[in-house]
Amino acid sequence: MKAVQLVAHGTPGRFELRDVALAPPGPGEVVVRVRACGLNHLDLWLEAGALPVPISLPRTPGGEVAGDVAAVGPGTEPWRPGDRVAVQSNLFCGACEFCEQGDESLCLRGMLLGVDQDGGLAEQVIVPACALERIPTGVDYKTSAALTLAGSTALHMLTQRAQVRPGDWVLAIGAASGVGSAAIQIARQLGARVISTGSTEPKRALGLQLGAEFVVDSTLPTWTAEVRRLTAKRGVDLVVEHVGGSVLEQVFNCLARGGTVVTCGATAGREPRLNLWPFFVKQQRLVGSSGRTRADLRATLEWAAAGKLRPVIDRVLPLADAPLALAALRQRQVLGKLLLRP
Repeated sequence: MKAVQLVAHGTPGRFELRDVALAPPGPGEVVVRVRACGLNHLDLWLEAGALPVPISLPRTPGGEVAGDVAAVGPGTEPWRPGDRVAVQSNLFCGACEFCEQGDESLCLRGMLLGVDQDGGLAEQVIVPACALERIPTGVDYKTSAALTLAGSTALHMLTQRAQVRPGDWVLAIGAASGVGSAAIQIARQLGARVISTGSTEPKRALGLQLGAEFVVDSTLPTWTAEVRRLTAKRGVDLVVEHVGGSVLEQVFNCLARGGTVVTCGATAGREPRLNLWPFFVKQQRLVGSSGRTRADLRATLEWAAAGKLRPVIDRVLPLADAPLALAALRQRQVLGKLLLRP
C-alpha cells in the first residue's frame, strides 16, 4: 500500500510517499481502509521532533482517520468488513482504572495514533478494534475526519472538563482552528454567548459565520481589553484555550471572577507565567484537557448527524501533497481543517 512516511525530523521534515507492506491484523485489531485523514498541529510537532516522547522513524503521521473496515483479526466482534468507522486517536488499554471508569483520556498506557504507531496518512491503517466508532448515517468521511480529533477535543473540554450554563460568556481562542471552530458551535448549542479571536479578516469573518457574537483581532495588543469591554468589564466565564505560551497568560485578563480557563495545547510555548495573586483572589480555575473519551467521540458524530456541529474544511488534498499541506498548516494559511485522502 502507499503511505506517507516521515524519514527525518525538521522544519520542514523529510517525507516520502512509499510502498509499505501491511501485516495482517492480530487479535483485537482491524485494518481500516482510509477514506480521509485530518491534519493537526500534533503532526507538526511530530515532523519537527518536538514531542516529549521518543519517536521511531520512519513513521506514518495522521491521527484523525475516517474509513471503512477492510479486514478483522480474532476477537473483534461486532466489526465486519465494510463497516464505516471513525478512529479514536488517543488509543487506550481498556483495562486500567481510568479506562474501567470510562475515562479513556486518562489511560495509564495510552498511545497516540500517528505518533506512537503508524497513522492514517496511508491507504490503510491497523488500529485496535476498541478505538472504532461507527460513522452515523448522513455523516460522510470528510466530515468525520474533520471532527474526529479536533471536534471531540472541543466537546470534551466544554462538557467534561468544564461546564457551560445558558447565558455564560465563552471565549473560544482561534476561530479558524479545528478546536476553535468547533468550540464556537458547541458553546452556542449549550446556550452560551461566544466571543472568539482571529488574526486576519477572513478568520474573523469565519468566526461570525459559525455563531460567535463578536470576534476580536488577536494581533492587536488591546484585544484582551476589547473582550472585557464587550462583557461590560465583567469578563468571560470560560475560556477555551489551545495555544499556550503568552496567549494562556493573556486570557486571564479576559476572565471573570470565579471563571475557568480550560486548555488543551501548547503550540506557542509550554512554560507560561501565571500571576498567582489575582488568580487566587478572584478564585479562578485553570483546567487541563487532553484527548477524549469514547463517549465524547460518539457524541461528536451524533452532533454532526443532527446538524448541530459542522466541520470547516479548507481543502482536501491527495496523499502525495502531505508536505504542502503541512507547510500551509505551519504558516497558518488554513481556515478550519486540511484533509488528505488516498
